[in-house]
Amino acid sequence: MKQISLIVVVLALALATCPAAAEETLLLLARHAEKTATAGNPNLTPRGLARAEALADIAENLNVRAVYSTDLCRTALTAQPLAARLGMPITVQATGSSSAGLDDCSPEISSPAFFLDPKIASAGDLLASILDQHAGQAVLVVGHSNTVPQMLASLGLGAFEISEDQYDRLFMVTYDSELGAARMVESSYGEGEMDSTDDGPRSRLAVVDRAIEHHGGELYRSSRTRLTISSKSGSFDLSVTRNGDAFEYVVDDSSDGAARQTRITNDSTERSLDGEPQPLDSESTQRARDFAFARVYFPFLPYGLNDPDVFKLDQGLEEWDGRQLHRVRVTFAAGSSTDASDDYAYWFDPETGRLEQYAYSFGAGGANGGLRLRRLSNYRRIEGLLFFDAGNIGFDAAGDFSVDLIDPTYVSQRMQPISEVVLSAIEVTSLAD
Repeated sequence: MKQISLIVVVLALALATCPAAAEETLLLLARHAEKTATAGNPNLTPRGLARAEALADIAENLNVRAVYSTDLCRTALTAQPLAARLGMPITVQATGSSSAGLDDCSPEISSPAFFLDPKIASAGDLLASILDQHAGQAVLVVGHSNTVPQMLASLGLGAFEISEDQYDRLFMVTYDSELGAARMVESSYGEGEMDSTDDGPRSRLAVVDRAIEHHGGELYRSSRTRLTISSKSGSFDLSVTRNGDAFEYVVDDSSDGAARQTRITNDSTERSLDGEPQPLDSESTQRARDFAFARVYFPFLPYGLNDPDVFKLDQGLEEWDGRQLHRVRVTFAAGSSTDASDDYAYWFDPETGRLEQYAYSFGAGGANGGLRLRRLSNYRRIEGLLFFDAGNIGFDAAGDFSVDLIDPTYVSQRMQPISEVVLSAIEVTSLAD
């Protein structure tokens, strides 16, 4: 992985199931969120509490096995949302501060607290303990503007400074115990506009907003599109209608000689075989909706990346074939679909916002897992919407694989051509008044 602008280095995460990097440990090193005061043992501000939830949004799909903080409310409250979601204790390092303590934190620390041996006093001591106790695992460590840079320096990653007003710093470090070497992504959590929803905050990223606008903007929400999508797995005819928040998606498949149709709207789901309606229970209804959403999702990218169930992490610029592309990591809210455990990455032209390529994992933890990378080509704008074809490369294998593995070197060494994804017979009709 190469160093890139703004000190952003792309994360190469590989958990124990990946044979290429069996002893790599993922460290999520975060500076605590906004605090209510500069002295004593302050709690988090409302924005700080929202930012802590955003940190949990990012971390909860990374198979975190342990959560660490110091014995001050601002770090423990930043760690608390993830610990609560995962049902884990918070492992607490003593700071020696006269104002330390978690008994008076507000809101109350609901997760059990396990206090480390006081001899583990420095950032370096804590790092050594974590690498010993959690080798090959993912760990969240919430620290301070001084202790996080100290840990980075101990890992040989150089000198970093976190200013007093920077409450969003997140360093994702992969440590290879065999090589004794670390790689890093410097990023942020809760960055951008924070949208409050019923189940937590969502972040907006300027690069994604720019990409949606470049590819079609509001026309996505007021148009009817018909197209055919063809690949190695078959050919599907799509009819996609959106009018504000209302939608109707119809997917027709006759690749095996039988005429199958799936039709979904905001509040209905129908399936037919050779024109005959098929009975649907709750499980088959969910499968039908997931099937339709999956067929519609990719041809209309990047539309959908600001949906409420989408969590985005800005990973900065990365070089591909001599070009700098802006990389964004995406996960989905647990339970939002049967594939919500998969993770995604998108690479955009940093100036225009055009989507250049995207990747996704699938089959996490099963016998039929793997990775795909789709590199886009044959762009054409039809009645205001930008469409593209894609070259599909990747591999299938048992185990857990993350898109964080993907960089130019990994692609050249591991991923093979699989198929071409081609859009044809595209018709777009505007429904705008």
